[in-house]
Amino acid sequence: MSALDRLPALATTGVGSLPFERACDAACHVLGAYELPFCPQLPHLDGDMIAEWLGADPGRCGWAPDRDRERPAAWNELVARLTVDPPAPGLVKLQVTGPVTLAMALERSTGQRGHSQRVVSLAADVAVWLAANAAGQVRRLAQVGLDALVVVDEPGLALAGLRRADAPLWDPLRAAAPAWGMHVCGPVPWDLVDVLELDLLSLDVTTHGVPPQGRPALARMLRRKGRVAWGIVDPVRPGPSANAAGLAVAALSALAGDHLPLERVADLSLLTPSCGTGRLSPERERIVAASLDAAANATRGAIAAASRSGSLRLALGQPQSLE
Repeated sequence: MSALDRLPALATTGVGSLPFERACDAACHVLGAYELPFCPQLPHLDGDMIAEWLGADPGRCGWAPDRDRERPAAWNELVARLTVDPPAPGLVKLQVTGPVTLAMALERSTGQRGHSQRVVSLAADVAVWLAANAAGQVRRLAQVGLDALVVVDEPGLALAGLRRADAPLWDPLRAAAPAWGMHVCGPVPWDLVDVLELDLLSLDVTTHGVPPQGRPALARMLRRKGRVAWGIVDPVRPGPSANAAGLAVAALSALAGDHLPLERVADLSLLTPSCGTGRLSPERERIVAASLDAAANATRGAIAAASRSGSLRLALGQPQSLE
């Protein structure tokens, strides 16, 4: 059984970054506010998603393995708490800045376009280094009886000009953990994502919806028991939880059909914010987490009611359009 099979339907999790200034506060929050806990990246302590991995001098020309890094600032605190109070699914999400994102940043820092086969070559080397770092965290979690889901953060993947043939560059990260996924908060290059055969794809529904051209790839992912993490809460403007639940229902409905019943789509779905909250405030992060939890409960209730009445619209009103 896949480690992801232990997750409940519509499990909630965060995207990665949190705004806390103390590691103990961040670790306590992810264990209490989300059903799938994750190792938080703390911009106040780690730097942004580029600096966290490349250090304070990303403009230094080129890349070499000596650009090593310590574990995230919250790592030791999180592991200590997980050891005492492990999550029910026995699973923890680790998020790493993607090799293509880091390669693009390095190329652009030297005045290049960050859009060429040079990026692919550089990203392949960076991926090996990232995988070695991630594998160390995966092993540590295994020592305390927990599986890991490694999610690779590639926000601008559609801008990198990659082809389907470039998919093997992520193979080291695929091999680093029992399950792997990708977070793409920008437009999704569906042809490339389709061939990657991810265990999980995390995407921003609040901005991009579920475009028709992406639905076949998402349906194929679910049919082979992959997962989709729907970003249904905008951290900057969280809005009423009913709005987020409406987005969730619309996203699930977009993939439901004869071969994928609505309940099955929900079983294979997670709910998240559309992006991290690291640049906001702890109060806003708590609002986002609470809104997400309420939306998950409302969506579960709507699906249960729909299975009895045969009408999802009666259960939760008119689902929002994702066109």
